[in-house]
Amino acid sequence: MPRSQRLVGVLTLAVLLAIVLGITGFQLSLPRFGGAASTQAPPLPGVRALAASVLLRVGIGAPPGGQLAFVAVEPSGNLVVSDSKRHSVLRFDPTGHLLSEWGPRLGDATLTEPAGVAVQGDRFYVVDRGTPRIFRLDNTGRVLSTVNVQPFGPYGLNGLAVDMAGNMYVADTGRNRILVFGPDGAMLKMIGRSGADLGGFTQPMMLAFAPDGSFFVADWENSRIEGWDVAAQATDAWSTGFHPFGVDVDQAGRVYVPDGEQHRVEAYSAQGALLGDLGGPGSPAIDIVPRQVALARSGQPALYALGSDGIVRLDLENTPPPPQSGSDVDPLSLAVIAGLVVFVATAVMSRRTRRRAGLAGSPPGRPIRLQAKNGAQRQHQQARADQDLLITDQAKRKQ
Repeated sequence: MPRSQRLVGVLTLAVLLAIVLGITGFQLSLPRFGGAASTQAPPLPGVRALAASVLLRVGIGAPPGGQLAFVAVEPSGNLVVSDSKRHSVLRFDPTGHLLSEWGPRLGDATLTEPAGVAVQGDRFYVVDRGTPRIFRLDNTGRVLSTVNVQPFGPYGLNGLAVDMAGNMYVADTGRNRILVFGPDGAMLKMIGRSGADLGGFTQPMMLAFAPDGSFFVADWENSRIEGWDVAAQATDAWSTGFHPFGVDVDQAGRVYVPDGEQHRVEAYSAQGALLGDLGGPGSPAIDIVPRQVALARSGQPALYALGSDGIVRLDLENTPPPPQSGSDVDPLSLAVIAGLVVFVATAVMSRRTRRRAGLAGSPPGRPIRLQAKNGAQRQHQQARADQDLLITDQAKRKQ
């Protein structure tokens, strides 16, 4: 018995120690199965919002009667915004001052329903989902070239992104695919297919490139973000718990996704680990319904959240890296689980051993007696019952 109790005590202490180490984020540097050492990249820092300010609203800073759709940030820090109701492209400086408005007329062409916008160097791109086509403009709004998307049968073009080579990636939402065109407008490839498995889409809305050339797609109906490598092969996907309209990636590789239902912007690692909850508890409020996001690439780290009626600027700050989960199995977690199993099993076996020992100590046929205290209590209770009955009989006789 003492030895069994000591064993249970030691196991309990070991399990508690392992749990404490796991909670504090301690990990053992052990080689993985197969003999290869772990080569995981260092964890990304977390992020939080220092301040949130309304940069502009439709009718206050932006022309009245508009409906803001998509946003991009120039290398200089200026903002490029498509206005679907005014059929134009708006440019603002970082303080929200309107610099210029292009459209509805663009030379001999007319913008009918501008959607995704992008900036690459001194070139500007805008999707016209009503035509459908993609315009490439200079910094004065003059049309340099046009890509006719109609021959490929699109159905509801939305987000646009341009890679370092000048290739244009446009989300064909209704066809569940990404269309890719070269700088000369030639069709290069179609990415994705209908579905909810890896490599599939159900209404992709927006995409954004990471610094290494990989990209991420806001898969709206599937409520997830899907990652693709530089060879356009799907590599990962994670659930957001909400329908994401937009996505952008900062220079560190953190992925930002707006949650319009909760008035938040969530920041993730490339594997889907949560790195920040902008607009959540303890964070400055986002006073719009964010649908798209765009990051400033220079100066003070900042994120612009766009709603249909305005834009909010969030000033950002790095925080220590939170614990991140990966696909590899953590040996410490396995040790904790194994310890808990051994502890429960030992406790059960110890209890059975004590029970058997107690039964073996009782001679066969020995009558089971009440304890003296309980027996006295029952006799006392019986006496009081007889007294009550006697009092009742006496009362009847008197009557």
